[in-house]
Amino acid sequence: MFEDKVKTTLGQAEELFFSAKKELSRPNRDLVPYMVCRSAYMAIHKYLIGFLLNHEIDIHASTSLEILLDKCRGIDSKFNNLNLKPLYSTKVNEDVWLDMVTVNMYIELASETRKLVSQE
Repeated sequence: MFEDKVKTTLGQAEELFFSAKKELSRPNRDLVPYMVCRSAYMAIHKYLIGFLLNHEIDIHASTSLEILLDKCRGIDSKFNNLNLKPLYSTKVNEDVWLDMVTVNMYIELASETRKLVSQE
């Protein structure tokens, strides 16, 4: 049961991650920072859920990043150095996502999360 969920969830995370990176590679005049951040945020969420599912922990899709990360840390200490706190208070539709420093931070956090999940 969990195997299919893991595969689907991690596949969705990969699609979101590469969608964010593709958007980021556009010329600045065509770049939509909101789309980069939204896709990166959702990828992180899916990666963490996929990790938990892979450890046979069924979790609701609407669980917060903070709770997901805490559960991942409870399974594997490699998540202890992953700092997602900058994402906890950012809402999906806030104007803060128009800042390129923030955009790059989201991509970097998604990349770090991806590496941790794929190290299994």
